[in-house]
Parts: sequence; C-alpha cells; structure tokens
Amino acid sequence: MTMDKTSAAYRWTKFVAGLAIFWSFTYVICPAITASSEDFTTMAKFIDDSGIETGEFYYTDIEVCGEADLGARSTFEHMPRSMNVVAK
Repeated sequence: MTMDKTSAAYRWTKFVAGLAIFWSFTYVICPAITASSEDFTTMAKFIDDSGIETGEFYYTDIEVCGEADLGARSTFEHMPRSMNVVAK
C-alpha cells in the first residue's frame, strides 16, 4: 500500500478552494436563486416572518414541521395539470 505524497501547499490549496466553493454557494448562489423567483421570495419571507429556525428541523415532533410536511406533500400530489389534456 503506497500513500500519495502531495505537498502541503497543494492540500491547502484544495482545502481553500473547497471553502471558497462552499462560501460562494451559501452566500451568493442560494440568495440569487431565492431572489430570482417570486415563489422562493414568498417562502423565504414566510419563514422569516414565522420565526421558523430552518436549521432546527431535527425537532420533528413540533406542529410546524407536520404542517409543512402536509403542505409539501399536498403540493406534489395535487399539482395542476395542463389545460390542453382532452378528457376521455
């Protein structure tokens, strides 16, 4: 078994590049996606106004999580279909 011998500078460069990608995704790309859609903006405003701590979703027994799950499931199960569909 041989170990790859890479320089410390190369490893640090990869580490810093990974942090830069993570940072740009978190603070640039995600906010841009949220601002680009009125639906995302509405959802983000609701989350902020409701005081929902999105990082604390491990509290699955609280009512807000149950309502959110029901709403999300209902959205996907009862999505509007195309108006061009011919009834048989």
